[in-house]
Amino acid sequence: MTTEHIHRRRVLRLVGAAGLAAMAPLAWSQGTFPQKPMRIVVPFAPGTGSDVIARTVGQKITEETGQSVVIENREGGGGIVGTMNALQAQPDGYTLLMVANPFTIVAGTNLKPPYDPLRDFSPVAKVAIVPIVLTIANNLNINSVKELVAYAKANPGKLSYASSGPGTPSQLEMELFKQAAGVDIVEVPYKSTAQAMTDVIGGQIAMYPSAMPLCLQHVKAGRVRALGLFDAQRSPALPDVPHFAEALGVPGYVATPLWYGFVTRAGTPRETVSRLRDLVTRSMASKDVSEKLVPLGAHPITPSSEEFTQQMAAEVEKSARLAKTLGIVK
Repeated sequence: MTTEHIHRRRVLRLVGAAGLAAMAPLAWSQGTFPQKPMRIVVPFAPGTGSDVIARTVGQKITEETGQSVVIENREGGGGIVGTMNALQAQPDGYTLLMVANPFTIVAGTNLKPPYDPLRDFSPVAKVAIVPIVLTIANNLNINSVKELVAYAKANPGKLSYASSGPGTPSQLEMELFKQAAGVDIVEVPYKSTAQAMTDVIGGQIAMYPSAMPLCLQHVKAGRVRALGLFDAQRSPALPDVPHFAEALGVPGYVATPLWYGFVTRAGTPRETVSRLRDLVTRSMASKDVSEKLVPLGAHPITPSSEEFTQQMAAEVEKSARLAKTLGIVK
C-alpha cells in the first residue's frame, strides 16, 4: 500500500469520526422530551388572555423542538371543564393545562370543584401577570370610577355587571370594589367571556371587568370605555387609565390582577416537568414573545416552580377567606 493510500484512509477515518461527533448532539436532542406532538388545554375561550399566551408559548415550543403543539379551548364552569379534561390525560408531560386565578380561587371556595390544584397537578411555570379592566358601555354617561360610584349610590341596584360566575376573578374584584365603595351593582353571571364583552359593546349590560387582552382592541376602537384597572399600577398598554387604588381613593383598597401559568398532571416524571419548565421559560424570555404580549397588557414573569407552588397554596387560602368575608358563595 502506498503512502498516498495510507494518508487517504487516515483522512477518511478522521472525516467519519468528525461526522459522528457532529451527529452526537442531534442524536441527544432526538432522545429528549418531547418525542411527539403536545397539546395545551385552555379552559377559556379563544381570544382571552390565557388563549393568547398559550398559543404564543406553543408556537415557540414548536420552533425549538420541531414538535407541533395543539391548542384546545375547552371553556365552561369557570375553568373546571378544561381542567377536568387535562386531568384525564396521561401523566407523561404531553398535556399542559393553561391556568389562571380561577384554578386556585374555585378550590378555596365551597363550590367543591372535582379537582385539587395542589394534589392533582404539578406546577410547571407561572408566566405572566395581566390587569383586569373595568369596561363600561358607551350608552352610559359615566367617565370615571368616581362618577360610577356617585351614580351607583344615587341609583342602587340599577346598574349591573357581567361576571364569569361565582369565585372567578371578575366577581371577586367587583365584589371587593362594591364593598370598598359602598355601592349596590347587580351581578349577572355569563358562561362565555366573549358574550359578556359583546353585550357590553351592545349596551345590553352596563359593565364587565375583563382581562386586558380580551378588551384592549375594543377599548382602543372606542366600542367600550375603560374606567380603571384592577391592579396596583398603570399599564403601558393603557397609560391613561388609572388603577383602582388611585381612581377610588379608598385607603387600604388593593386590587389583584390576573396571573397565568402552566401545570401538568401530578405523577409526571420530575425530569419531564423540569424540561417543560425550561421550554416554557425560554419561550417567555424570548424577545419576540415579549414584543407580542407586552402591548396586550401582559407582564412576563418566571418565578421558580417552588415559588409557583407556594403562591398557589397561598391563593387557595386567601380566596377561602375572601369568599367567606364577602358572602359571595352560597
